[in-house]
Amino acid sequence: MVQKGCWTGPPEGQMQSNDMALPPDYSVMRGCGTDLCNAQLMTHDAIPNLSAAPDPQTLSGTECYACVGTRPEDCTPEKSRRVQCHQDQSVCFQGNGQMTVGNFSVPVYIRTCHRPSCTIMGTTSPWTDIDLEGSCCSGHLCNRDAVNQTFTSASATSPPQAPLVMVLLLVLPLLAGSLQSP
Repeated sequence: MVQKGCWTGPPEGQMQSNDMALPPDYSVMRGCGTDLCNAQLMTHDAIPNLSAAPDPQTLSGTECYACVGTRPEDCTPEKSRRVQCHQDQSVCFQGNGQMTVGNFSVPVYIRTCHRPSCTIMGTTSPWTDIDLEGSCCSGHLCNRDAVNQTFTSASATSPPQAPLVMVLLLVLPLLAGSLQSP
């Protein structure tokens, strides 16, 4: 994504990367000090490939569907690419979430290769925030389920905690009964 706008930071910044994020997040900030000086950044072609594949390529043997879209139908298995995963990515991911740029927000649907830890950490940069939910699976092209399903987060799988009021309502009669006993 190319994002242009006013910037109060330093004229140039080091590449920031979070390759553990999903999708991997690579960003470079460039600033300039004259009116309309960012006009030359028109397309992604003006930005170097920050996430180049390792050379020589080492593959894990896992094949997954890969896509990113703003509608579920953009990411059907039929419209997704079949990709060979890199060595450190041996599971497939599928999920959905929300991408926010400034005050503008759109849904995002994704299928891709991922690391076995299946850590789902969206990306955050000065301009973009992506929140994702999803799941990983093992096996050849296993990430073909619907990307618009509701995914259970890790915190939602823990048993519900009884509210303090409920605990008190259950314990007080027992306590009162034991205090009244001779």
